[in-house]
Amino acid sequence: MKKIIAALCAAGALLLSGCAGSGYNAMANYDFAGMNTDFIQLKAPQEGDTIAVIDTDYGEIRAVIYEELCPNTSQAFISHAKAGDYDNKPVYGVMKDCYFLTGGDENEKGVYTGRKSDDELVAAECSTELWPFRGALMAFSEKPGFSDARWFICNDDKEGLTEEAINDLKQKAIDGDEDERDNLLALFDAFYSTRGLFGLSGVYTVFGQAYEGLDVIEKLCAIPAEDNLRAKEDVMIKSVTISQYKAEENS
Repeated sequence: MKKIIAALCAAGALLLSGCAGSGYNAMANYDFAGMNTDFIQLKAPQEGDTIAVIDTDYGEIRAVIYEELCPNTSQAFISHAKAGDYDNKPVYGVMKDCYFLTGGDENEKGVYTGRKSDDELVAAECSTELWPFRGALMAFSEKPGFSDARWFICNDDKEGLTEEAINDLKQKAIDGDEDERDNLLALFDAFYSTRGLFGLSGVYTVFGQAYEGLDVIEKLCAIPAEDNLRAKEDVMIKSVTISQYKAEENS
């Protein structure tokens, strides 16, 4: 099992090196043998699901919020959104093609943050139920194992999530415990077909999944950035509205 965990982390080493807080990884405690491979993120939203409607300068993104699977992280995001804390915020950080980051502010010292004190931190709610697939809505802070008001959306780790990397992981799964093997193979296949940021698995809490606006996410992840990932252009998140999914709107 330890070899599998090491392989999972190593697959995203390049990506993780550009993300603060990567010293934490909840996968060490994951029950892969009992993992549900009927991944909820790959399913269509259901009538009445809580959603976030994210209006940006580049278009609209709609994402399901998984309140039951990560209640504390979801509630914190919903509360901030309803309070208008996410409206008229710039896309602050960009890792090219991989993700865009927003939701925070620069404090009086010029430091980008999503909290006034550590009392506002929310403990991570990572699990085998939710993964950083393409379009995953994730909570961020630089403090390992916690999140604050900042959030980001995954696009695709094209350089790290190669066919060779996936095949390497599959081989390690085949050599591992029989009870975990099939579930891990299903997970690797889901990442290869769906894409995403495999290297962030277990590092930050996934609490939502975009079902519309993947093209918008890709454009936002192409914003030019400095070496420290700070966006060079002012692209705004105009508003984040909490609503409920209505099937007739998409029929």
